[in-house]
Amino acid sequence: MDLPTPLRTERYCTLSTTSRISGRRHTAELWFVPAEGGIHLLSGSGGLTQWWMNLEAAEQGVVRLAGRAWLARASFLGAADPLRDEVLAAFHDKYDPASTDRRDEWRPASLAHLVLGRELFD
Repeated sequence: MDLPTPLRTERYCTLSTTSRISGRRHTAELWFVPAEGGIHLLSGSGGLTQWWMNLEAAEQGVVRLAGRAWLARASFLGAADPLRDEVLAAFHDKYDPASTDRRDEWRPASLAHLVLGRELFD
């Protein structure tokens, strides 16, 4: 499912994952950019964050955005993935101030593609 158009300009989403160690829920507020079928996330620490390691372990989580929530399935963009430059450009366009370009700084970042599945209702 593609991210609904009105939500594409939101600044942050939250991602809830299950801790690979304790089994408890871990939630992080993150930058995102829209992607085919969902969103892309960037881990500037090269994947050394709890949310990233949990996502790698289970390949699933819950994405919340502007009062809506979806189950999501994760895949990861490798260092040689031709989509990386396009995704980094999307993060640049959305988050860099006009006089700044952090694409080179972000190049070693870890990138995930989360495909949005069933919408969750409280």
